Amino acid sequence: MTVQEHLWVVADYDPVSLFSLRMSNTTSKGGKTLVVPTPYAVKMALIDACFRVEDGESAGSTARSVFELLKRRRIRFLPPRHCVVQNTFVKVLDAERDGDLPFKQTIVYREFAAFSGGPLSIAVDAGGMTEGGRALLRTLFWHINSLGKRGSFLQCLAVREIYGELPVGYSATLQGGELVRPERYGMLQMLDDFGEDLCKAKDGFDRISTYGEGTITLGKHRVLATTALPYHVRSASKRHTWYERIE
Repeated sequence: MTVQEHLWVVADYDPVSLFSLRMSNTTSKGGKTLVVPTPYAVKMALIDACFRVEDGESAGSTARSVFELLKRRRIRFLPPRHCVVQNTFVKVLDAERDGDLPFKQTIVYREFAAFSGGPLSIAVDAGGMTEGGRALLRTLFWHINSLGKRGSFLQCLAVREIYGELPVGYSATLQGGELVRPERYGMLQMLDDFGEDLCKAKDGFDRISTYGEGTITLGKHRVLATTALPYHVRSASKRHTWYERIE
């Protein structure tokens, strides 16, 4: 199998419903949303897709291989041209600490992002990855139909490869050494990713598995990285904020 350097596997998705993914540093009652998925969410979705591509012990073995393949790799995003974040209050069920009923109704703040003007592109650093690894990655991308909270559906349009550097406009992690040109980025958000403690752990896969032992600790196994996104505010009101991609 051949190995390619300076290569990205890029998947283009059409967001077909409202997107919502609460920021990790917000409370469950005040759920401000991110405007792109996180590297952590994408890696988990690719691992989860292994169980739809294969079955039985084969799926578990493939999922462990994908974890090892992806755990330290960079993931960058090119969002659609327009994003409108709508803010609202919704009723949810919360655990009842006092009283006879197990749940009670309460009001929480939520934000939902609506996209238009092109796909959401997700790029995975595939430098040094074998042809077989890239082929598996391309297959798994086609089996992802949701990123974010339940209902954040999207449809895969294409999976391709880009040799060399990504086009201008893809997200850049300030701690990751990517070149950030301030005039092309107007938004900073904290996106989570696999931490070095998780990558080095012998039981790393078991920690992220629902059925495995071990826990995920924010700041150690799951870390937040300040990420620059190519959005600036086009207009805003008390009900919404309209972001436009900087071209």
